[in-house]
Amino acid sequence: MAVQKEEVVISGVGGVFPECDTMEELKYLLFNKTNGVTIDSRRWKPNELGAISGTGKLKNVNKFDATFFSAHPKLAEVMDPMTRIFIERSIEAVFDAGLSPGDLRGTNTAVFSGSAISETEMFTLDSSKTAAFSMLGRSRTMQANRVSYILNLIGPSFTMDGGWICGSNALEKAKQMIENGFISSAIVGVTNLALRPEIQFQFQGLNRLNQSFQTKSFSSDADGYNRSEACIVMYLQKASEAKRSYGTLLSVRSVQFGDHEGHITEHNGNHFKSLLLDSYKQANIDPASVEYIEAYGSGIKSEDAMELNIMEKVFCTKRRNIPLKVGSVKSNIGHCEVSGLFMSIIKAIIILESGYIPPNINYSEPNKSVAALKNGKIQVITEKTLFKGDIIGVNSFGFLNAFSHVILKKNSKVKEIFKNIDSNDYIPRLILASGRNEENARATVKKIKYHGNDPEYLALTNDVFTGNINAHFFRTFSIFPNIDESRIDEVWNVNMKKRKIWFIFSGMGSQWQGMGTDLMKIPVFDDAINKCDIILKPKGVDIKNILTSQNPKLFDNILNSFVGIAAVQIGLVEVLRALDITPDGIIGHSVGELGCAYADGCFTAEEMILAAYARGQATLETDVIPGMMAAIGLGYDQIKDKLPHDIDVACRNSATSCTISGPVESINEFVSKLKSEGVFAKSVNVAGIAFHSRYIQSAGPTLLNYLKDVIKVPKKRSCKWLSSSLPETEWESDLAKYSSPEYHTNNLLSSVLFEDVLKHIPSDAIVIEIAPHGLLQAILREALPETVTNIPLTKRMFGDSIRFLLTAIGKMYTNGVNPKIKYIYPKVTFPVSRGTPCIQSLPFWDHNEQWTTVVTNSQIHGFFGERTTSIIINDSIHLIKYQIHGVHIIPFAYMLASKLIPYIFIFRYSFY
Repeated sequence: MAVQKEEVVISGVGGVFPECDTMEELKYLLFNKTNGVTIDSRRWKPNELGAISGTGKLKNVNKFDATFFSAHPKLAEVMDPMTRIFIERSIEAVFDAGLSPGDLRGTNTAVFSGSAISETEMFTLDSSKTAAFSMLGRSRTMQANRVSYILNLIGPSFTMDGGWICGSNALEKAKQMIENGFISSAIVGVTNLALRPEIQFQFQGLNRLNQSFQTKSFSSDADGYNRSEACIVMYLQKASEAKRSYGTLLSVRSVQFGDHEGHITEHNGNHFKSLLLDSYKQANIDPASVEYIEAYGSGIKSEDAMELNIMEKVFCTKRRNIPLKVGSVKSNIGHCEVSGLFMSIIKAIIILESGYIPPNINYSEPNKSVAALKNGKIQVITEKTLFKGDIIGVNSFGFLNAFSHVILKKNSKVKEIFKNIDSNDYIPRLILASGRNEENARATVKKIKYHGNDPEYLALTNDVFTGNINAHFFRTFSIFPNIDESRIDEVWNVNMKKRKIWFIFSGMGSQWQGMGTDLMKIPVFDDAINKCDIILKPKGVDIKNILTSQNPKLFDNILNSFVGIAAVQIGLVEVLRALDITPDGIIGHSVGELGCAYADGCFTAEEMILAAYARGQATLETDVIPGMMAAIGLGYDQIKDKLPHDIDVACRNSATSCTISGPVESINEFVSKLKSEGVFAKSVNVAGIAFHSRYIQSAGPTLLNYLKDVIKVPKKRSCKWLSSSLPETEWESDLAKYSSPEYHTNNLLSSVLFEDVLKHIPSDAIVIEIAPHGLLQAILREALPETVTNIPLTKRMFGDSIRFLLTAIGKMYTNGVNPKIKYIYPKVTFPVSRGTPCIQSLPFWDHNEQWTTVVTNSQIHGFFGERTTSIIINDSIHLIKYQIHGVHIIPFAYMLASKLIPYIFIFRYSFY
């Protein structure tokens, strides 16, 4: 039994087209009936060498981002412009597929490049100072290899030079290799440039070109085509692995029939018919069911007639009940030659994505040799027309009786209606973007934000920009929708050096009414709270009410504070884990060490929330004096000798901050005294309990018993977790080694040595505070060097907690962290729907530098030009014997030799 082959899809596109730098611009050109062919002197002066100058031209053929590709300036200068353009478009195709270049590193991805004529390749013979670079840069054989090298791919790498259908050859080979499991994916591209008049003049000699700038496909007044430029690269993947599908490649067939007796430009209609029938038979598709064909449509009347008449025989059978719609992109932008097939596929993709067929232009009346145009069996589309089908066929011809045909099937997934951004459960969208320079980064985030309500598009772009991209030195972020339209997104220059990440878990005082209301809209946070709720429900604790209630007396019960803080910290740790942000160091302040145990893997969520419950329950059950705590703007060394006899230093926060603990009356009196002296002093809501002091010691045995029921098998603490409840001299003690009941009981009873442990944080660390409120920010800013980046995840601001959290994640990104933000939003199912905007149009490149592309006549006077040689039979009697089929010919070897000697003479003296 034959194994079912997996479908292969086009998942990404990179391209530049006549007068269009992106697919979006091309789509606009096509639907607005704009002619992409122009007559100007951007390539050569009109009538230079007698060549027609009406061509379709790329706008920026001399632009190249050499730094991105680590290309030496001398190499970039002499590199074949087709290669420069091709490797940029290859990266764009990868981006457009929702991938970062780093995602392909080490993968079995093949690269296929196709080109036919390079008008700068002959300068490899230049003996100038750049000759060594010229040999490397102008060799088309290395086009595909350069992409493989840049992306560090291990798949095969081909450069094909097979005439105008070499793109089809490459596409067919790539499809087969993916289907048969030889490769995982493929980058396939073609490039065509028309830089010099010499080649143009030769095509004129073949009577292929018109004298104007209008290619009149299928029209009765068609008089030839205009040559055009394009570079198009497609990324192919298995359908099951693709994040985007522009269309499934049901069939790619390319053939070249060797029994050709006519002119090299002539085509045998029977062979074309055979190719079409075989293609649809292989794909198991009835040709009569195909609604639209993107035809070759060269604008040469006899060729158009042959193509359409064969199509009538194949597609317009008795089973067809509607006209066969046809069009040709050549009417809009000319003939892109080796890029022609891919250009037609791009138009087919635009049709499949938009649901509309762009109109042909320059069509006056039907070709008189095509009866099907007159009787209505075939309809040339001249206005924007609704496309209702699922299949599009694409034709392409080449010299010497070469044909190709591609069958594309559209992505069946339709866009859903986006969630209203004003709905209560809508989660604002964090948008990340990087760029080669500030302008790129800012323009990128602006363009992404334009589609900010499309979760599928954001899923693709976030996957692209989440990781490090080579030479993207600038990062920015934004949140959609904007609250302040006047706000300009800041851009940061990012040092790619990996910085250490430290988690700081705050304790008492970070709780506030409604602290979890907004955060519970985030699925991963909400899941964590639901787990806590299941655990606490049997104990009569409603954690969801604790996190969402606006009752001002809620936290007068210390148990509510402990479990509330713990639940929020569990949820935030789960958010960070979803973002793939892991700590290099962990510190807890007071009860925050429960969060340390969870982040360090010593506690499960159940153990942490029950340990917090045990701490609260033990405190409530212990008979203690009415106590109070207060934050003081003095360090331990400054205040220790000023303290009344009944007040203890509970927390040594920093050199300029500590927390005191003691009886209510004594604390109030001392706070008033300090304020009168101009010292900062503020009481902390601790539900009337003097923690971390002599007055809480009696709670120790009760807490220890409760914790022993919770922590059955204590786990060893990792070196990441630095203890703030034991002095550094005791970090190697048995008590310090495990996250045990004894360790956490000691935490309640001992002073918090926060100041001492902060000294271990590296000077360039990123410090993330994890709590319902960034309680310790002032202390951290004061205690740590300015080179440390402090990022609180939350702030006491009801109604905007999610935006604050997203801003915190954005700040991590602009400081070199790579958060995988897709995991904090509802999951997007791939592939994305039809109509999802392309990513290729984002400004990825720094094109501030221009490179040599179009060579001048002074550079080539010894290489090009028309030369006339007279042959006198009496003097060349030896040539008479050379015949083919009885016809006298001039041997190719003779013509080569007759030019070689003067060429050598010219070459020898032209560059000195």
